[in-house]
Amino acid sequence: MQKITRRRFLGTAAILPFASSILKASADDALLLWFDKPASEWTEALPIGNGRLGAMIFGGVATEQIQLNEDTLYAGSPYDPNNPEALQALPEARRLIFAGEYQAAHDLVGAKMMAQPIKQMPYEPVGDLKLTFAGHENVTNYRRQLDLNTAIARTTYDDGVTIFEREIFASPVDQVIVVSLVAERLKQLNFAVTFETPQNAT
Repeated sequence: MQKITRRRFLGTAAILPFASSILKASADDALLLWFDKPASEWTEALPIGNGRLGAMIFGGVATEQIQLNEDTLYAGSPYDPNNPEALQALPEARRLIFAGEYQAAHDLVGAKMMAQPIKQMPYEPVGDLKLTFAGHENVTNYRRQLDLNTAIARTTYDDGVTIFEREIFASPVDQVIVVSLVAERLKQLNFAVTFETPQNAT
């Protein structure tokens, strides 16, 4: 297995649809989305992904929620979207285009050449990875951010004893999502890990 090198990560391309975000860019600083409180709903969470694996990072303090997704988990069963009439309709579609009959060509392509069904099956969530930290209910200097250059989501805060930092990223090289937990002082990391899924699975 290749060593994970953060410089190789693909940037996260996402538009976060809420106005509380602060976008800053300068010659000396990375492009960051950052917040002074955890996400209270899914649309406020920070996205990471590598094209196959994805996650939404909520940045909770006492409980961190990481909603996971994988590209082969979708509704329905495997299916073949190829339209069997496409090849036969191709010459007529070309003729209509070259004749300038664009609407007729559009209608023919839509009826005979597009995939069946036209839409991909919707993705299903894998579930939620939850990290629970006892005694982290009241903290100061909270910050969560997404670096758009490195696609690394980071959460930091001070619980009064030490400073904690979480980094979460998805590697396209190693095909894993990595969660790094760091405490500034020794022997301060103490947490429980659970997993919940809406799927019919154990």
